[in-house]
Amino acid sequence: MTLRPYLVTCVVLFGIGKISAESHPAWWRYASPEATALVGIQWDHLRSSPFADAISGELSGDGGLGFPVLDCLKEARQILISSPALLAMAAGNFPAEILRDQAGRKGLKRMFYRETEIWVTPGKETLSIARMSDQLVLLGRLKNLQEAIDRSLLEEADRGYSPLLARAAHYAQDDLWVVAARLPDVLAERFVPIDAEADGFEGGVSLGSGLKLTAVFLSSSEEAANQLVETLKGMLVSLPLATRGIEVRIDQNNVTLSMAVAAEQLAAALKTSAPVVAKAAPKSEPKPDPVATKPPRPQVIHIYGLDEGTREIVMR
Repeated sequence: MTLRPYLVTCVVLFGIGKISAESHPAWWRYASPEATALVGIQWDHLRSSPFADAISGELSGDGGLGFPVLDCLKEARQILISSPALLAMAAGNFPAEILRDQAGRKGLKRMFYRETEIWVTPGKETLSIARMSDQLVLLGRLKNLQEAIDRSLLEEADRGYSPLLARAAHYAQDDLWVVAARLPDVLAERFVPIDAEADGFEGGVSLGSGLKLTAVFLSSSEEAANQLVETLKGMLVSLPLATRGIEVRIDQNNVTLSMAVAAEQLAAALKTSAPVVAKAAPKSEPKPDPVATKPPRPQVIHIYGLDEGTREIVMR
């Protein structure tokens, strides 16, 4: 299972917020100061959601980011990923003896760097692990882990932090969020699978009583924003969206999308998208007379901010 069949509708549409006065968790500061994209995952919420397998597949396994398959990582509470120098932070429960047992059984070798325990991967496709405390581990290539440890030992004023952290703080409570300096971006495109160019993207999605999300793409000009709308419109029309309407707003260079899906609509959409398993044909029985049902309401995209006024696109 990949993100594309099920999450292209859900993960591509996020919300943007102005730089917030909210503070982010202190452990986010391990992210590289040169990060061009950040992805945050509330794994304690999402691992029991219908999208758990899809997200997990982006983290580990064939084609994934290279997370080692360890039980303690599967039980992490929150995950933050930064790139292009790939570095992930996982908050959870990582006692030394548990990590030692699980990492050792996977063939990772123990070493120390500046008194920090590191479990070095034997494979090129898997990330190594630095145990910072019982509640936090870092994942990355050995060089990136060592650089992160070096930064953590600097004085506060000398460390340097990614400017994306201030934007990301707005989404600290969301289930899944992405902040990117530009699109396309190698990390962001795993969770924002859309073929579009933008001078900035940020947002978050929440899975509570259904699914709520909005998205903003920053374009270089009003003309580029209009072109982006056409790209998004073509993509949205082709998707099996479980919602009664999508709003697209153009505000000068910004293109904003918003969508809300009720719990029952989301469940129905996922059920419809589920693979069909062949079964033996049951014995034929008399069929009852068909019951008249109302045709499903068409899905509609509302586009606001156009020179000619609001435009509606009906998806058949």
